[in-house]
Amino acid sequence: MRMPSRDDWVATGLDALAAAGEGAIRVDPLAARLGVTKGSFHHHFRGAADLRRAVLAAHELAQLELVERVRDDVAGLDASAALDRLGDLIGRLPDDRLERAVRSWAAIDADAEGVQARVDAARLTAIEALWLQVVPPQHARTAALVPLLAMIGASASSVATRADLDAVLRMLAGLARHVPAVIREW
Repeated sequence: MRMPSRDDWVATGLDALAAAGEGAIRVDPLAARLGVTKGSFHHHFRGAADLRRAVLAAHELAQLELVERVRDDVAGLDASAALDRLGDLIGRLPDDRLERAVRSWAAIDADAEGVQARVDAARLTAIEALWLQVVPPQHARTAALVPLLAMIGASASSVATRADLDAVLRMLAGLARHVPAVIREW
């Protein structure tokens, strides 16, 4: 049997985080899931805190790459077409359980809070860039916050399902074309 790589440990840590929260990122249970002793863990990490930082870094990298893919997907679209796809684009979340687990972790850990803040800021910037094509600059941030906050609320909710979030984002995308007219009335 081959020794698990650092990436194997991190991926298993992400799975454990999604399944049971940050407290599940523990060496012995992860080693058992990987079918190895914890000796291979020490080959890759200086301790459990190092693994936790690596798990957070992997989550952050994946989310920032996702934001870039979404930006690339809308780059060639005119504003109207991009707004029509808003729900689909914002709905590309990771496993809802992982999103919820990282947000919960961020409430009690400064490193996790920093990761979540950077991910949310990147998401907001990407959505705001889209709105800057459609509404006056002073309203772009507010317009961008609506779908972002819906997504954040859904990820924290035990009531809303993934299908509910998708439906809300589709509804918001349908309403998006009316935002410029609403803003003109302010």
